Amino acid sequence: MKFLQRCSDTAGLHIHLTVRPGTGGDSVAVIEGAHRRLAKESGRPDFSEQIVLLDADRIQQDIRQGRDARAAASRYGFKVILQQPNLEGLLLRLCPGQERRHVAPEKALTELRKHWPQYRKPPTAQELYERFDLGDLRRVAQHDPAFRELLDILEL
Repeated sequence: MKFLQRCSDTAGLHIHLTVRPGTGGDSVAVIEGAHRRLAKESGRPDFSEQIVLLDADRIQQDIRQGRDARAAASRYGFKVILQQPNLEGLLLRLCPGQERRHVAPEKALTELRKHWPQYRKPPTAQELYERFDLGDLRRVAQHDPAFRELLDILEL
């Protein structure tokens, strides 16, 4: 999200993104952690949207285990945006010419490293900014409805 803030700033848009890293664990645990963190923050401003980015491959695992992240998100007023199939798969599609690629979650990291050999998880906002730009985001959004929804919310 810090990367998205920099893209917004570069585009001259006037939005402010408040970013909180996820707690890890299954998707429901991430949602519940976000809710607890926001509940603890006193004096926080009203947000026009509260978005949680989740890996799509984890959602399927969670459902098989009887955990429903979308229901939890709805309870707490979060909008869920799924990264297809996961963060590495999304980053692969940001690489030029790869925007239509859909790889299996277990192959996403290997495929990404073919285009970004130095990639280390998790990437910093600076690494993302040096590698990708708003044009890359918009190119991927043309082929990914969930990502397009995120850019629409952010007015990018």
